[in-house]
Parts: sequence; structure tokens; C-alpha cells
Amino acid sequence: MIDLTALTRSAQHIEALPASVTRLMALTAGDTWSAHDVEEVVRLDQALTLRVLRAANSAASASAMPIATVREAVVRLGIRPMVSLATTVGVQKRLEQGLPEYGLSEGELWRHSVASALAAEAAQSYCHVLLPAEAYTAALLHDVGKLVMARFLAPDVLRLLAEAREKGGLSSLRAEAELLQVHHGELGGLIAQHWDLPVRIVTGITHHHTPELARDIIADVVHVANIAAKRAGTGYAANDSDLAVQPESLDRIGMTGEGFVDLTTQVTMRLEKVLAMYAS
Repeated sequence: MIDLTALTRSAQHIEALPASVTRLMALTAGDTWSAHDVEEVVRLDQALTLRVLRAANSAASASAMPIATVREAVVRLGIRPMVSLATTVGVQKRLEQGLPEYGLSEGELWRHSVASALAAEAAQSYCHVLLPAEAYTAALLHDVGKLVMARFLAPDVLRLLAEAREKGGLSSLRAEAELLQVHHGELGGLIAQHWDLPVRIVTGITHHHTPELARDIIADVVHVANIAAKRAGTGYAANDSDLAVQPESLDRIGMTGEGFVDLTTQVTMRLEKVLAMYAS
């Protein structure tokens, strides 16, 4: 139905992430980095430096003292939040584009991606096990495969996918997997590999709909974050058949059903404020 070779080739040739973002991810994935190392990477990226200073001086930082250097921003924001900021800024333009093939207008994929990342970040407060630090990035990028998949979804393919969902009762994921022999999660994993992202992030992206296959709780976190973001109403149709969170994923990350509801509520309440941080 689609040219899988061309699809794979397209995923492997997608434009790379900014070098500063991949360096920060690789750096903080290890155990030997320091705040100075992070500072040096950020300082070499002028656009990122400006965004970091803006964030450090925003009302959200809750300080009247102006921040003038990257070093001060690192101290004010914290290492992990700053790496998350850098990653989000690095992919923002790509995720802001509309994907009508998926029923997403301009800005809706971005909104859902930020909501998912926010849910992954906030999930630790509702879990009884330690969640991986890479979950934020994996959740932010979990739908990146749609950017490439959409290019291959001709009108006749879209019609058959719609029939599989509406008449065949298949979820969006199963329709892709059964009709196209590949789904957007797998394609996203290929893109993440092309970007040289840490293996754990690749796993979280690849298996965000199939966490039972991952053997790593990062896939469970991203799965839960994705569903929480959808239920928070981030650009997905109300009749989307893929709104059910897997109880097994909740069990593996130590989250109760009540905790999941509270997480969704928190995402809904915080999303607009977080999105405002990235507004141009």
C-alpha cells in the first residue's frame, strides 16, 4: 500500500536536531557530566542561550533578580529543567506544523507533544517507583514518526485507514500496523536512532502504544503520558478510539487509577502556562 523502503529512507534522512540538543542529551545520559559542561554547550548556541535567559527571567522563575549569564540561568532553572527546555525549543518548529492526514491542524501536534512531556515530568509525583529522567524527551517526541508517515498517506490510503477504524473497529495504531505494515511509533524510533538519541528514548518512542513489548518502564511512562495528554483535550478528536490507558502500564510504574486522573487534571491546569513559555 505504501513504499516501505522509501518510507524508511525518508525517516533516516529527516533533518537532524540542533547539535546543542543532541550534545546535551548525550551528556546528561551519562554519569560524569557537570553543570559547567552543560553551560558550555548552551553558550555555543546563541538562539538557545536567548531562550534559556528568557526562561530564567520569566515570571515562572519567581525572582526579581535579573539573570544575565548562562551560568546563572543553570543555577536558577536547574540542570534537568534546562535540558528539557533546550530539547523542547529544538523541536518546536517541526512539531508546530499541521498534519491534516492525522486530523491535526497547525499547532495541535505541538500542543499534544508538550502536554505529553508535561505529563511525563509530573508523573513521578503519582508513582511509587523511580521514573527514568529520559521520559520527558521520549514523551515530547513520541509522535515524531507522524511527521514522516503523513507524507506517504495518499487520499486512497487515508480512506482505507478510516474504514478500518470506523467499520473494522480497529484502533488508529492497529489500522496503521495491519494495513501499512508499520506504525508511527516504529517510524519515530527510526528517526530517534537517526538523531543519535539515547537508546532508552528510542525505546520510549517506539513502544509508546505497545509498552508490553519494551521491557523498560520508559515505554509505560510515555504511554501513560500520551493518554493523559489526549484526555486533557490536546488536539485529538473526542471519538479517538485510542484513549484507554493500559492498567498493566499503571501497575509497572506504580500509579493508581486515581493518580492517573489527578495527573490528567494537573496537565489540563498547567498546560497553557507551560505553552506560554515557548511562545515566540
